[in-house]
Amino acid sequence: MSALQNAMIALIGVFHEHAGEDQKLNKAELKTLLETEFGAMLGNVQDKKVVDDIFSSLDGDGSGSVDFPEFVTMVACITAVTNEMLCKELK
Repeated sequence: MSALQNAMIALIGVFHEHAGEDQKLNKAELKTLLETEFGAMLGNVQDKKVVDDIFSSLDGDGSGSVDFPEFVTMVACITAVTNEMLCKELK
């Protein structure tokens, strides 16, 4: 498998490892995912307001949970910002 295919499988695995039986992330599950997978990269995810803000921005359909497409959008945004930061460091 290619590196990108492996990354896609890893992304799917991380989501399902943290999602509930409904295959969606509630706020507590999202908080655990953020702490486990991103650590301090996203700021203080111990702060309820930080988690509330992230959750609200991800829950695009207002369902009260984060589904896989909403999760992938978050990862894509974080990846794009990380790429920009790394490119600036290389200059």
